Amino acid sequence: MDNIVEVAAVDQAGQLASFSNFSRTKVMLAAPGVRIKSCSSLPYHTRTDSGTSFLAPNVAATLAMMVNRFPGDTYSEIIDRLRRSVDPDATLELKTISGGCLNIGRALGMER
Repeated sequence: MDNIVEVAAVDQAGQLASFSNFSRTKVMLAAPGVRIKSCSSLPYHTRTDSGTSFLAPNVAATLAMMVNRFPGDTYSEIIDRLRRSVDPDATLELKTISGGCLNIGRALGMER
């Protein structure tokens, strides 16, 4: 299906996480997925966790904002725009289609 965006997880240093999938032909890009701070079940507390489940909301929110920012684009054009907006990273070049990591500002056309 051409409307699915597969994402690899990277750590703070931009290295592929040990638990992450990768594929030069299937995984579109990477995004932070290691030691992500999130809400805790305790009031006024946060927790740190890792996993692709923690990067998915950032990528989904970026795509949703892109749909709003570029209302005339088809979903294929939005996904291609996302692919072209990454921060290039040599370590991801052979592990993802885009060869880079999510850059929300660039995806929204806010930086070059």
